[in-house]
Amino acid sequence: MLLTVIGEFLFDSDEGAWTAALMKVLGGMGIEEHAVRQLLSRAASAKWIERERVGRGVRWHLAEHGRALAADGIKRSSAYLEGPSPWDNEWLVLTVTVSQRKSTVRNRLNGGLSWLGMGNVNPGVWVTPHVDRQRELADLVSTLGLSDSALVLTGSLGLGGLATDEIVARAWDFSDLETSYRTLLTQDGGADPSDDDEVLLAYIELVSLQQRFMRLDPQLPKELLPEWVGREGAALFRRRREQWSATAHSRWTSLVAESAPRSTT
Repeated sequence: MLLTVIGEFLFDSDEGAWTAALMKVLGGMGIEEHAVRQLLSRAASAKWIERERVGRGVRWHLAEHGRALAADGIKRSSAYLEGPSPWDNEWLVLTVTVSQRKSTVRNRLNGGLSWLGMGNVNPGVWVTPHVDRQRELADLVSTLGLSDSALVLTGSLGLGGLATDEIVARAWDFSDLETSYRTLLTQDGGADPSDDDEVLLAYIELVSLQQRFMRLDPQLPKELLPEWVGREGAALFRRRREQWSATAHSRWTSLVAESAPRSTT
């Protein structure tokens, strides 16, 4: 939730955010004050954000690592909301071996591959139709120290192996995700936020929820998954973001100004 807030509102801002503003927003999301302070401390240690002391107040800015994470999230969000491009029948394939003793590395690899939209078609073999993510895959493999045991390929299917529909069926299980999307669509249409503060909180919750769906949805092109409820879900996120974005950002700007320590105003 914190990464959602700082990625959405600090990425294009030189002003940063006062601790009091983050306290109010995250408090409105049900996070207690002591937990917010712990989150800020941990986020600073992880190089997501950096603190600037101004008089009696503390103002937070995106650090270099946090800006890179936010940029990646913004890029992936735009692709998700716009929908997949037509497919050219090319695959990006990774074969990799990770020792059973390296459970942390394996978990980080699995999480990173899922974020890239890759599916596990056979033990040690991952695939995605998003060939444009090759550089991101290479960075992930290199960062985890797996380059010596990895093979990365791009190309179309040859004769004698799995067919396209068999690859999709093996690599991804959409059952739980489909249920979640249908629940999301069923719940849409409730009462709209009644004031600007509620719009801000609803918008943050919406963006955070979208990110969770993005992490689970490989966003396969129509050529591979002709009927997919996830595209309706993405359209809902896009519609709601367009509806609430301007008000949410305006209220955030006002809230930051209101939260400034008196000695700095």
